[in-house]
Amino acid sequence: MSVSAGSRLGPYEVIAPLGAGGMGEVYRARDPRIGREVAIGACGRGLNHPNLLTIFDLGSEGDTPYIVSELLEGQTLRERLPVTQRKAIEYALSVCAGLAAAHDRGIVHRDLKPENIFVTADDRVKLLDFGLARILRETPGEDLSATIVKGTDPGTVMGTADYMSPEQVRGEPVDHRTDIFSLGSVLFEMITGQRPFHRASRIETMHAILNEDAELAGKVGNPAIERILLHALKKNPARRFQSSRDLAFALEAFTGSGESAAVTARTKPRRDKRVECAQPEFIPVTFRRGFVNTARFARDGSIVYGAAWEDRPLELFASLPGDPQARPLGVVDADVLSVSPATGELAVSLGRQFVGGWVSNGTLARLSPAGGAPREIVEHMQDADWSRDGKNLAIIRRTGQQFTIEYPIGHRIHTTPHWISHLRLSPKDDLIAFLDHPIWGDDGGSVVVIDLRGEKLAAGTFSSSCAGIAWTPKGDEVWTAVVGGGAGRDLVAMTVDGKERKVMAMPGRLTLHDINAAGDVFVSFDLGRREIVAGRHSGSVERNLSWCDWSFLTDISTDGSRIAFIEQGSAARGSVGAIYMRPTDGSPAVHLGDGHARTFSPDGKWIAAMTGGPDHLDLLPVGAGQPRRVPVRGLEMMVWWNWLPDGKRLLVWGDEHDHGNCVYEVFVDGDGTARRLAPEGVKWPIAISPDGAYAALTSPDQRLMMYSLAEGEEPCQVPGSRSGDQAVLWGSDGGLYMYRFARISTAIERIDLATGGRENWQELKPDPVGVMNIQPVVLSANLDSYAYSYRRFLSELQVVKGLL
Repeated sequence: MSVSAGSRLGPYEVIAPLGAGGMGEVYRARDPRIGREVAIGACGRGLNHPNLLTIFDLGSEGDTPYIVSELLEGQTLRERLPVTQRKAIEYALSVCAGLAAAHDRGIVHRDLKPENIFVTADDRVKLLDFGLARILRETPGEDLSATIVKGTDPGTVMGTADYMSPEQVRGEPVDHRTDIFSLGSVLFEMITGQRPFHRASRIETMHAILNEDAELAGKVGNPAIERILLHALKKNPARRFQSSRDLAFALEAFTGSGESAAVTARTKPRRDKRVECAQPEFIPVTFRRGFVNTARFARDGSIVYGAAWEDRPLELFASLPGDPQARPLGVVDADVLSVSPATGELAVSLGRQFVGGWVSNGTLARLSPAGGAPREIVEHMQDADWSRDGKNLAIIRRTGQQFTIEYPIGHRIHTTPHWISHLRLSPKDDLIAFLDHPIWGDDGGSVVVIDLRGEKLAAGTFSSSCAGIAWTPKGDEVWTAVVGGGAGRDLVAMTVDGKERKVMAMPGRLTLHDINAAGDVFVSFDLGRREIVAGRHSGSVERNLSWCDWSFLTDISTDGSRIAFIEQGSAARGSVGAIYMRPTDGSPAVHLGDGHARTFSPDGKWIAAMTGGPDHLDLLPVGAGQPRRVPVRGLEMMVWWNWLPDGKRLLVWGDEHDHGNCVYEVFVDGDGTARRLAPEGVKWPIAISPDGAYAALTSPDQRLMMYSLAEGEEPCQVPGSRSGDQAVLWGSDGGLYMYRFARISTAIERIDLATGGRENWQELKPDPVGVMNIQPVVLSANLDSYAYSYRRFLSELQVVKGLL
């Protein structure tokens, strides 16, 4: 395709050439309909992923086909080099994600190099130029040695010599593993500043790729990363990482190639006078697929943890570091909370489940190390920790709308309307540390230290994600895992007077579980995703609509054609989510803004979102148009909001100062007055009757209630409902659709509001491995389509020696 500036391709006005690649010439153009600048070039195949170039449109002008994509601002990776080792790993993880999307479609890039990796101005990575790509599913057994590609001679091998795999050099058929070799070469260059096989000529370079090993000695300085590079650069494809996801997991968890039981990683120098080991030792503990909830060191040197492997329920296990054998303790549907330093007795949570986001609920029980059945103590309990003498327990208990810390049990020393978690007593039993979370269910928060009178002594910096707390053996610091400046959770320490320091930076999702008296640190590396699945009640195959790594579903349109969701992971901008809308047919997602979006308007033209403080909501247009602002007065926090059927009002779930969560009515075109409609302590989700007269939501005592939106009418329980039912939709057919919290499978049920009868409407059964819980569930008003979201984690427990 060759066009001149000022000409048109379809509706697009060509501005200037941008360059050329394997896919042909590319131009900067403008879409005059919406005033957006785009890139336009030769037509290619459709791949939809945030680490691949986003495609807006396909068309043709006369005999010239064209493709319209996003216009990227930034630099190629070649222009960015050199980069730090941490940044190199971040970029490699993004490339892995993009390659996984392509490989899932049977597409191999075959020309991966720094020139084809683009880093945008806001540090997002995009893979470019699939001009040498092949769709393997369409051409099985293809002989690539005789393929003719623009810019190459017939019969020559394809790709850029420095980054080609051995099978490419030999002109053999290739598959997705050739991209893994090329990415290994790119990662080698990012970390060392040198190309692993570069020689004086192309022929010598190709000879080195076939016959010589990459020279790593003294160039990386990290044995763990060296093993990863060597594994990616194996000559034989069968001995490399077998998928880009495997390579990503190795990079995130620093588990190396699996060829050694101990993996090392460098840390920054400590700021105190302690002597540190420059290369801490990582010892694997678990070796199965699934997730670990909580893990603790035991008195005898063993390790006790609660894990859900494969499709099994949460269960208690014990093992020794480095030993692949784990011993079941015979307690199913349970999690460990604490091990008594004095007696070895376990404090466990029976029936522990997530009841909203990361908020959990269970029954506290004591389990003797000699065996026997657990003895139940306290219901509706979040966390617990033994005192050092094993005589008392400190607990976090949920009482109505409040969370309380009790020590000993029954003696309240701290009460808060926020949800709190990960309680730990100090080694002298004189202080308590915990995580304080301002938003119900969200894992964003900060470390807080109080004394036994409940007086706050220190509070750490707020982080958008934090997991786990442990005291150092001397009790001089509290450690936790928090999201720092990079892509992963870092280990951070805080003194009892609030001074913070970074202990160890990590590129992966780290959870801190425990620190023992010898200074060993117990962590897990959690490869996690939040996924979205949508389907139709007619029984068609479900479609996975996840976009990035943490896609949080918020709504489905009235006709079921679109979903709204928030990206809260790597695609989020700082602690603010990225708001997206995506068609349920699998078309690319559309980025609407940044903030917290919730529900579609009844006419489908708006999505209600919060992009600033709690003094207003924003109505984001689904199509063409400008955002509108809805003032909200008097609320300290807004967590969720639903449209009323008339499209003129919103129901907001939030709270006023010094009040618990309530439901408020706000007029879209009003003065912002928030009128309270329900008592404190009611919970989202909310289902609104088709006439807008009633709302079904969960009461503080976990009953599904019908509340009148007019004054003077007492609420009543939904007929046929049970404790724990969660409202999904109040249907126009006289039924209330609901589901119940579950880990790996649940069902949308229909309650007949006239008779109270219940029936299953739709089973929800995602692939169970690593699924922690299914939530939320949404249903289209036309009762044709549904969608649901779940968290999936694959955990690997590790003991780290040498940090203390």
